Amino acid sequence: MKKIIFAVTVIALLCFSFTKEKTFIPPGTIQINDTLFADETEISNSSWQEFEYWTKAIYGTNSKEHIATLPDTLVWREKLSYNDPYIQYYYRHPAYKDYPVVGISYEQTIAYCKWRTERVKAFLTLGKKFKYGDFEYRLPTKAEWEKLAEFSTHVLNNNGKNEKGKYQINCAHPDTIGTPYPDVTIPVKAYPKSLFGLYNMLGNVSEMVAEKGITKGGGWKNNLEECRVGKDQVYTKPNSWTGFRCIFVSI
Repeated sequence: MKKIIFAVTVIALLCFSFTKEKTFIPPGTIQINDTLFADETEISNSSWQEFEYWTKAIYGTNSKEHIATLPDTLVWREKLSYNDPYIQYYYRHPAYKDYPVVGISYEQTIAYCKWRTERVKAFLTLGKKFKYGDFEYRLPTKAEWEKLAEFSTHVLNNNGKNEKGKYQINCAHPDTIGTPYPDVTIPVKAYPKSLFGLYNMLGNVSEMVAEKGITKGGGWKNNLEECRVGKDQVYTKPNSWTGFRCIFVSI
């Protein structure tokens, strides 16, 4: 009897291990299909700071590598975003650690994706076997982003309003919920998730995609119509209303 119990226990543990491996989800992501995961939120200031601090620790404070990771905080002086206190506080102050990082270039986001891929691979070599032999974090293509956002469109319809008749999206519209800082970004986990389980696919910050020069979803300065899934925004340089999220893909 003891041998039978032991055998059943072993089988159960093996099944559990297999299940755990099979259902592994990269931290901070939502599974979309068998090989595609998407960041639950836009990349936050605190997530970007991990990239910056790691680079500073490896290469030094005054190194070109570290300097290349720094967001351009002067974007808060641009038209539509003039707010000098944000120049000093938005990226560094703990109160904004969960707000989306802005003031970054397309090239910086590519560097972040590469760094994140390398760090996760290094971490996984210290642990158990991983289901996905090779993988990468990268920006979604325009088509991939639109696929991720297709279950977010309800926030733009009357069905997406809350009990007070307000749209639950951070954009330039008089009938949005409003925040303590209604003229800028909100925390990356503000407002309800989409049916995919993703936050702020529409509004808050417009998101860069793999095709350079295009952003999707609209940001806090865009009107409701500009936040439609099929709409593209032109992106030429860092600003205060553009950020990004990564996808994780098996390759």
